[in-house]
Amino acid sequence: MKLYEIKELYQRFANMVEEGLIDEDAIADTFESIEGEFEEKADNISCLIKTWQAEAEAIKCEEMNLKARRERKEKQAENLKQYLSATMQQLGKEKLETSRNVLSFRKSSSLRIENEITFKIKYPELVKTETVESISKKDITVLIKNGKAFEGAEIITNQNLQIK
Repeated sequence: MKLYEIKELYQRFANMVEEGLIDEDAIADTFESIEGEFEEKADNISCLIKTWQAEAEAIKCEEMNLKARRERKEKQAENLKQYLSATMQQLGKEKLETSRNVLSFRKSSSLRIENEITFKIKYPELVKTETVESISKKDITVLIKNGKAFEGAEIITNQNLQIK
């Protein structure tokens, strides 16, 4: 019997007792029987809840373990990539092609601001204020590329190793 069915049975029986349709000798036995079914069902449901909570906790722990493992692998890969990049640059190799990989450098640029606090004070017109003050590095990069100079800000060019 399902929990809602036990509840409905209990309510129907209580109504019948109220209306005087049930013999007084049968009331205690019937209530005891319904209550026994309810307790058994509640106990089983409680066990299922505990099982699912334990499984959820185990999954959560495994997620944390997998995340830590992923982050270690990403760090190892990045360190090895930096080592390979530095070695290729020292040897003057711009490109390397093997049967399984093609290694080449891609130039990229990024904006470096020496001191953001000083920059915000010096150039308030370049500060965006939405919820938090921030410097629009994209806008500043465009202005520098168009010939405008800002003290404490420069575009730096990077060589990024691409592995395909």
